[in-house]
Amino acid sequence: MNKNLQNYFTTGEFAKIVGVTKHTLFHYDQIGIFSPELKGQNEYRYYSVFQVEPFYVISALKELGMPLKEIKAYLDIRGPEKLVDLLNKQEDEIDKKIDHLLAMKELISQKSQLTKSLFNADTKNISISEEKEELLLLTPTLPWTGERSVFISFANHIKSCIENNIFIPYSVGQMINSSNILERNFNTYDYFYTKVSTQLPKADIYLKKAGRYLTAYHTNGYSSIEETYEKILTFAEQHKLQPIEYFFEDAVLDELSVVGYENFVIKISVLIKEQPD
Repeated sequence: MNKNLQNYFTTGEFAKIVGVTKHTLFHYDQIGIFSPELKGQNEYRYYSVFQVEPFYVISALKELGMPLKEIKAYLDIRGPEKLVDLLNKQEDEIDKKIDHLLAMKELISQKSQLTKSLFNADTKNISISEEKEELLLLTPTLPWTGERSVFISFANHIKSCIENNIFIPYSVGQMINSSNILERNFNTYDYFYTKVSTQLPKADIYLKKAGRYLTAYHTNGYSSIEETYEKILTFAEQHKLQPIEYFFEDAVLDELSVVGYENFVIKISVLIKEQPD
């Protein structure tokens, strides 16, 4: 070896300078993406001082999310035009990731706020409060044939959420037409829904109106939920209030926070207006 080794680094030295492990350098050499400039006797490896910058090019492309295989393919054909094409493609991918992360953040915040709302809520008494309008992504339910139909409808809703880039931890509610509740058809759900912040072009979006809502909490899971509905109907009749359009069920505590359906806490709410005398 006739070259001046003062201008070269051993594998350990080079790894320390660029901030990776020796194993990473061995792997890069093995797949042919980045190899030492010199290999001496007994397979000693030496990296040139001029290889530091090329290594950081690989690191930068990797940071953009490119797999090593794609990086190697690009480096073999690199050029100004190819770089522009590559950066445009990676920018689009980053935008998609940002949209996904923002959607995740929104749903996390939504679920956190819904759960925290229970801490100061009066779960024993029926109340009336002003609520803001909300956008709901809807999925129609299958006709009631038992628990099986409910869970198939739930699965269909989750698929719809995923198709519209809405991912876990999703918050799923259920809607029942007021006429069904008044007729004591407590299992006849019309829709599953998830709250969203904007209109979605490919989704069925429902505007939940702002206004005065009658609200109650059911603390014994879904199996006995008709008990709370009966209390709501009695309260509405006594106070001359008329439920409008749909009843909304939001699972404040669900499988993310408790074990078993019997421990679910469900918030039931419905838009109301006063009945004429």
